[in-house]
Amino acid sequence: MEQPYSPVQSRPIAISQSTEAQVYGLFAVAMALTVLGVFIGMQYAPVLLTTGLHFFFLFAELGLIFTAGLWMNKSPLNYLLFGLFPLISGFTITPYILSVLTGYANGGSILLNALSATGFMAAFPSLQTSQFELMLSGVGVVIFALFMAYDLQRIEHLGKMGAHPMMLALSLYLDIFNLFLYILRFMIALSGDRR
Repeated sequence: MEQPYSPVQSRPIAISQSTEAQVYGLFAVAMALTVLGVFIGMQYAPVLLTTGLHFFFLFAELGLIFTAGLWMNKSPLNYLLFGLFPLISGFTITPYILSVLTGYANGGSILLNALSATGFMAAFPSLQTSQFELMLSGVGVVIFALFMAYDLQRIEHLGKMGAHPMMLALSLYLDIFNLFLYILRFMIALSGDRR
């Protein structure tokens, strides 16, 4: 039997990039810029640490995070500042990593001590017990793992609703960056080798 003629015409469907794909693409760019920031920071670590310039970059990071809602919808400023944040993050963490590098021959010890300059314990020396550090870092790992799971679900849900991909990518970047820092802290607490 012959199929009856159908007046329906086929047209190509315009496929636009999904918000979810944009989020993961922006996240990949953020990670690459962090690596670039680490390499730049390796070159200027002594200058950053001896001049106190690293405080300027730390405050710049905080300023970018707290003002993200203001600049997120202003293109091309949003792309510039979104790219600047992970670059500065890599740039500012590198001097601390290099400061604990001295005297270590393997990468494991370097990674275990990279977090020694960050976090809550530096602010409160009276709480620097190994049990408290282990508990605090363990809680931090759990909290940021939950934040990451929540944000992955949020990316999927809000991506379908047309949410801003940069804000979602920034949230995911901060979750993974902080999770990494707390895992390092946990490993330092387990090893008992704090500086």
